[in-house]
Amino acid sequence: MQHVNWVSNTCHFIPRIRASYGQSNFWIPSEKVSRQAREDALQMALRVMHCFIRRTQSVDDSMWKVSSAGLVTPITRPNSTSQGTGRRSPSARDFLLFAATDYHVFRNWEVKISVKGRLVFTTKSMPSKSIVDVDSEQSALYVVAAHMVRRPYSQSPFIHNLAKHQGDGELDPWTLDLDHVDLDAPACTIDFHSYAPVGSKVSASLRELAGAYYRVVGDIKRLSETPQWSLQPGELATVSVGQTLWIAVLGGVLLDHGRLTVQNLPGRWGVGGVSADEAYINRMAAILEIIRPYANIEPGFDTVAFSSGETRFTAIPFFIAGVLGQMIICYFLTVGTSAGIWTSVAISNTLFTGRLTDLHSLYTGKTADIALQPGMKLFLPDSPSKQFMAIATFSRSAPQEGRLRPGLVLNLSGAAAAIIGSIFQTKTREALGFGSFRPTPDWVVYTAAGLAMTASTLVLSILLFQQLQERTWWKNSETPTRWMIYSTIPTSCFAAGLAVFFMRCRITRFWPILDVFIWFSGLPLAMLENGRMFSADSSMLHLVLLNRWAMGAIASSVGSARANEIGFCF
Repeated sequence: MQHVNWVSNTCHFIPRIRASYGQSNFWIPSEKVSRQAREDALQMALRVMHCFIRRTQSVDDSMWKVSSAGLVTPITRPNSTSQGTGRRSPSARDFLLFAATDYHVFRNWEVKISVKGRLVFTTKSMPSKSIVDVDSEQSALYVVAAHMVRRPYSQSPFIHNLAKHQGDGELDPWTLDLDHVDLDAPACTIDFHSYAPVGSKVSASLRELAGAYYRVVGDIKRLSETPQWSLQPGELATVSVGQTLWIAVLGGVLLDHGRLTVQNLPGRWGVGGVSADEAYINRMAAILEIIRPYANIEPGFDTVAFSSGETRFTAIPFFIAGVLGQMIICYFLTVGTSAGIWTSVAISNTLFTGRLTDLHSLYTGKTADIALQPGMKLFLPDSPSKQFMAIATFSRSAPQEGRLRPGLVLNLSGAAAAIIGSIFQTKTREALGFGSFRPTPDWVVYTAAGLAMTASTLVLSILLFQQLQERTWWKNSETPTRWMIYSTIPTSCFAAGLAVFFMRCRITRFWPILDVFIWFSGLPLAMLENGRMFSADSSMLHLVLLNRWAMGAIASSVGSARANEIGFCF
């Protein structure tokens, strides 16, 4: 990881990344956050938020009874003598699985769980969002199995296929015989609308879900014995999926496999000389302090937390259409105009800016509207524009930042089409009845070369004045600037010199060499780097991009000059 010294508005915690730099973003390898720091963050979250909220609702006394902790117990089950002692404290993943157990549950479905032909649990008349008082993992197994049945098929297909629907009506009861269920097989695949790939969704067996449920219930029981307990007699402790989910997220459940983006926090945030533990703990503490007034009340937390986004999984047809369109445009730009390979691809790319067009962008592409970025989100309270302060997803993909810049596949396909167009230019023009070419005057080539050199001079002047005052050239924070200079100034000088050489020697037929060179020289500028332009000074970046357009004009004008008669070099 490369350390930077400036202050940033955004910080991304992503596992297994190699570098962290950028004027507007910090990228921190999340696996470097220690276990102790994660445990500290989880305890901080639990001091602010609970996995439940208080709610008063009617209870069918013939089926259920309410404990002093606000938990419900089936009336047919003997009273539990366990108070949760001897259980280990729940982990961040336990809270995640607890949230997954209750997520998208169809409350009006009746499910009957049987073992060895005996009914052991039923959800009939079960209070909405209530938490069942379980005294063992075996008891918890019945509860989580029932919840896996009464949810959308896509979230628990394995359990759904084993459950039997007793009748044709939607509200007719379901039955599940646990004797025929592999308790160690994956029982769920849940995404909480973070729009992660299938392999990144929350998956767990019934045994894992039961263990998590048992430990979280035990934690609620321990809390009920403390002075901080606030439930009144008759009130229920009902599941808050949102709070439980964010307890898990802030407690570090995504640090090994997913991504957590923290941004727009009040104050100035940097990572110079700061460890991964400090960066994580400090940001989690700031988030928790902001959401404290909204926690544990209804609908308080729901006003700052939600999940949304634009899925990338249905974008393949559009991607194919985009590639074909790119190739057609580049081919006919090369055939019908003096645009060369680089210019054709660059012009064609502008038509797709802001749209999902590249293979890499199917899952990690950019979007013009940050609200469409997929993930679980926390609003910055009282923000007029509803800015996000946290975005979490189970996928470790790169976050979406800014507008889409077409990536590798789109550029390669466009370049291939432009090359083919230049080869078959004459035949295509004759077949389509195009008019004859009018050669470009020599002065246009020299003007384009002069513009490129002028832009390079302006870039160098900015750099010179900056470095004379700051002397930061070799710092890691200047990596983007060095890339820009190394890939722009020598390239610009070489392109201008080669163009003049071709014109003076009357060998402009070799202009494709110049054009391909300019195209490949864009690699360090991330023209091909899967749509992500690195962070750099915006003024200098504009001049650099202007310089590259001037280089494209050089190649195009040389290609249309038709100076191929016998001549002498200089």
